[in-house]
Amino acid sequence: MTMRPIIPAERDAVPNVVSGGAPFEWTSSSIELAADGSIGQRIEFWREMILRLFADVQIAAVQKADFFGQVRQRKCDKLRISEIHASEQAVIRRYRQARSEYEDKYFAVLMLEGSQSVEQDGKIVTLHPGDFAIYDATRPHHLQFGQSWREIVVSIPRTTLNQLVVGMEHRTACPIPTAQGVGSVMRGFLEQMSLQIRHVSEDEMLQLSDTAISLIAMTLGNLQRNDVVQSRMKALTLTRVKRHLLEHLRDPELNPTMIEQAIGISSRYINKLFEAENTSLMRYVWNFRLERCAEDLANPQCAVLRVSDIALRWGFNDMSHFSRAFRERFETSPREWRNRAVTRPDDR
Repeated sequence: MTMRPIIPAERDAVPNVVSGGAPFEWTSSSIELAADGSIGQRIEFWREMILRLFADVQIAAVQKADFFGQVRQRKCDKLRISEIHASEQAVIRRYRQARSEYEDKYFAVLMLEGSQSVEQDGKIVTLHPGDFAIYDATRPHHLQFGQSWREIVVSIPRTTLNQLVVGMEHRTACPIPTAQGVGSVMRGFLEQMSLQIRHVSEDEMLQLSDTAISLIAMTLGNLQRNDVVQSRMKALTLTRVKRHLLEHLRDPELNPTMIEQAIGISSRYINKLFEAENTSLMRYVWNFRLERCAEDLANPQCAVLRVSDIALRWGFNDMSHFSRAFRERFETSPREWRNRAVTRPDDR
């Protein structure tokens, strides 16, 4: 029996090519069940592939000789878009929490052929061609598919939609209109994105993903106020900057240019983010380093290290500057700070 992943290039006579001559597969993952082998083996292979590509679920498929399944998908950091075509089956998830970040998603479903029902949190919606709904892949749900169905599934991190849509948890397993207005625009966009995805570059994929997420959020309605969204995005960006600084705090060459190149955000904008904490980018770095130095100076395990050794290990390469900055921050010299830490237990 042969049931191996098949990539589009194996099915097409001519490889897919985009501008610049670089080949792009339709997807980053693609499977298609071969026609040979027992029904049970084909269904088990399908279950394993769905588990790997989507989430940890149970699959009950109708035992028919012509059982088939096909998944084509492409992903980037912002979302994953999949086109699934398969036989009659049921999908059940019993777990109540994501087992990994990979599972922590909402699945937005646009039905193309056939039908399916989506049940979650006591609600149920039946989808026919052109219908759209969304469900939380993290939490328990039950999907029931009719004979020979095809759909587009857009997988989006839960945090992304939670930041954009008020009460997102109440929008799952609900019918979402797509006959007119922004819902109709969203439906047409996803259909065309699925058709043309093999022809776009990685950068274009990221830009299309932004548009897809925005259209889905608008279709769901109840958008967060822009100022709330911006506030959350700024907080997330600042957290990312701080994480990078922590990882590179010991590097004496760390400077605004290096930071903006690594993060992909201008140092001017980063400084604006730090203004909310009444500091600046490099002042935050210096204070962070000074705090680490103060901790080591007070640590008995670091008693064998000279003051200059501790300063150097935390990115200071100018001892005069270090001493001045330390005194300004803690109102004492580094050596006096260490001596106080050593004598403090005897003073009690």
